[in-house]
Amino acid sequence: MVENGKRTERLVIVLLLTLAASTLFHIRLALADVPSVVSIEPWTSETDTVLNITVTHSSPTSSHYVNKVEVDVNGTIHDIDLTPQSTVTFIVQYDMEELTAEVPVQARAHCNLHGWSNWSSPVVVPEFTFVHLLPILAVVSIAVLLFRRVVMKNGTFQSKRSADC
Repeated sequence: MVENGKRTERLVIVLLLTLAASTLFHIRLALADVPSVVSIEPWTSETDTVLNITVTHSSPTSSHYVNKVEVDVNGTIHDIDLTPQSTVTFIVQYDMEELTAEVPVQARAHCNLHGWSNWSSPVVVPEFTFVHLLPILAVVSIAVLLFRRVVMKNGTFQSKRSADC
């Protein structure tokens, strides 16, 4: 009878040690401080397209920081080496120079202690924003107004309904 009690006690101890070891392992994984690329915002500087890559990384110090950002431009990887940051969120700029076509872009960041982040979601650059569409809308509006003015002046445009009357 005493033998069963000791066996049960040993089993309980082994199970508790296994649980404790498992818990410590999971906590260590949760404490890994991998950076994250939050967003990629393209903008234009004269004829060049520049990316503002926003990165977050908790608890930066002079010995724990994001030391590199990789930018994947249509399958070609470009490295940006960094110095230690003093803020949790920061922006890295990447000059793509002049673009002649739309290209997919994504980025990832590297912590000097904990490794790489996942790749960000792809962004198509250049994106056509309102600033890009404004000149097109202006030209189309002027063309419509001129066409309407010419038609009204000449009186040559008639709808089918008024022609039937």
